[in-house]
Amino acid sequence: MLVALGVASVVYGVAMAALYPAGGFFVVWLALGAALVAAGLVERVRLAVCVVCAMGLLAACVMGARLWAVASDAPPAGLDYLVVLGANVRRDGSPSEALTFRLDAALAYLRDNPGTVCVVSGGQGPDEVRPEADVMADYLIEHGVDEGRVLREDRSTSTEENIRYSAELLAARGDADATVGVVTNDFHLYRALRIAQRSGLPSARGLAARSNPLYLPHALLRECCAVALGELTGRL
Repeated sequence: MLVALGVASVVYGVAMAALYPAGGFFVVWLALGAALVAAGLVERVRLAVCVVCAMGLLAACVMGARLWAVASDAPPAGLDYLVVLGANVRRDGSPSEALTFRLDAALAYLRDNPGTVCVVSGGQGPDEVRPEADVMADYLIEHGVDEGRVLREDRSTSTEENIRYSAELLAARGDADATVGVVTNDFHLYRALRIAQRSGLPSARGLAARSNPLYLPHALLRECCAVALGELTGRL
């Protein structure tokens, strides 16, 4: 069984390397797979590997439950602003899958709440042909959102900058005390709101966009590690 789980982990890691190579986190699945295969084949390391994996699984489940509880909490109607956090843009200038999910979640809220203004937040990365904010704005407008309801923040290159620069944009409009919702993928929402508390949007509510089920285990494990590291270092 351990060998089978190890092989499955390696296969999943290879799939993540092919489909979502950014950041190199797929190496964790390869290392986990190698450890499980070793535990299945070498009896003297079996107990140690099983104990470490069990402790890691327990920690991931506890942290994952925290992330999912936040993602399950729907925002109230009638927010003044939505801030949609940027994500990668494809080479053809279209939004990536993760970004499309965020934009679709924002679209649904904006259609139900015609008084809400949307801030699209994201600069242009070295591998992107256009600023993320421009791609996001075009998508919303093409899907029926009035251009006057879309504000662009096109300088940010991280989640912290997404929040901080968007807060500065609202403050410049005299809306520092406005009600705000932050839109990002379900696995990312917990960390985004923790960052918002420290970066200018302390009362922000979350609006969770869905994720690709194939990618979700990878994303959740990566987020659990990121949150744990952020809390240990005092950055969250």
